[in-house]
Amino acid sequence: MDDSLVQRTLMKIALVNNETFDLRFNCSNGLELLKKLENTPELPDVCLADLNMPVMDGHEAALHIRDRFPSIKVFGYTTTDNVSELERFKANGALFIFNKTNLRMTLNEIKYWLDDGIRSPLSKG
Repeated sequence: MDDSLVQRTLMKIALVNNETFDLRFNCSNGLELLKKLENTPELPDVCLADLNMPVMDGHEAALHIRDRFPSIKVFGYTTTDNVSELERFKANGALFIFNKTNLRMTLNEIKYWLDDGIRSPLSKG
């Protein structure tokens, strides 16, 4: 989920031929995602969430997902280097937080984490 249409479009393009991930929802904020999660019969395994969004930001969305949909693994995807914001994001349920520099690399790192259950050396947290 990301409030940037450009980022959501890049996500859609990156996942077109991806064998690991299917794009179930491409939401502009946390509230939109939560509404979709409440109404789907099959929950996604992973959520890639931007930190700063209007309506409901990544902090609050991660907290709701952690509490209401604990099977979903939340990963952060942000441009911020603010340590307190990153720590709060993790405290609210983000497993790792990636910098928005290379989406394909981020997806590969998430796959690595899911396959091996090992923390990636490239993550921020």
